[in-house]
Amino acid sequence: MKPRLPLYKEVDVYKSLSPLAFATALITLAGCQSKTAPEVDEQARQTFISDMQRALIHSMATADTGEQIGAVLLEVTLDGQSAPTHCKAVRAPVKYRMALPADVMPTDINALTRLVEAQCWKTIYPVVPATVREENGTVDVRAPLYIVLPGAAQAPDTLRRKAYAQRDFFWQHLLRDQPVTSIGKASLYYQANAQGKVEGCLVQLYPHPLRTDAFRLDGNLQALLNSRCMALDLSKLPGFAVDAQGQATGYTEMDYAPWRFNRP
Repeated sequence: MKPRLPLYKEVDVYKSLSPLAFATALITLAGCQSKTAPEVDEQARQTFISDMQRALIHSMATADTGEQIGAVLLEVTLDGQSAPTHCKAVRAPVKYRMALPADVMPTDINALTRLVEAQCWKTIYPVVPATVREENGTVDVRAPLYIVLPGAAQAPDTLRRKAYAQRDFFWQHLLRDQPVTSIGKASLYYQANAQGKVEGCLVQLYPHPLRTDAFRLDGNLQALLNSRCMALDLSKLPGFAVDAQGQATGYTEMDYAPWRFNRP
């Protein structure tokens, strides 16, 4: 008899993130002289900035990393499809570093900038309004980021850290090498025995809230991910544990986009 997959609610770490990262986003137009003020739709610009902040905050706060604290300046170039074509993070100017909480000690800046750049390439970005694009369809964004991911919150045995490590495990084994042609989210429910053999798996695809326009339901991709999931050895899953009945059950969700192909 095929095991019945429990109908989980999305785990809390995906819905109630602690305020561990915050950002401001500044649109910089290299050719701004060619755009007069009336040409820029201010409401569209502000909506884009707000959505950009939300995307970056979520991406940084959900990184699978140890303690990371500091202020960096992230430069991002997005193409006409809002795919990142350039990500560069450097130490933020003093005025931003001074805004960090007084009771925290900044961590290694090189490790922090590497983390921010890696997350930049993983992030799903909002649609760039036509009125803020350059003539070639791109937009440059400079975002000062304040990252406060303290050691206690990022300890490997915390619920949130295990959840992010498990998400990355499934990404590496299921989606990383798939050249997807749309943008969306994949949710995965699994059930395995005490040896880690998968006995049930349910993968669902649905739109990403920031890019509902770019989602296409792909039945072949969904079937492939289900098949791959059933073939996994979950004894190697971070935080793998069984209940009193010798069953391991869980849930994760992953963002996917064409530019994430073959990226960690």
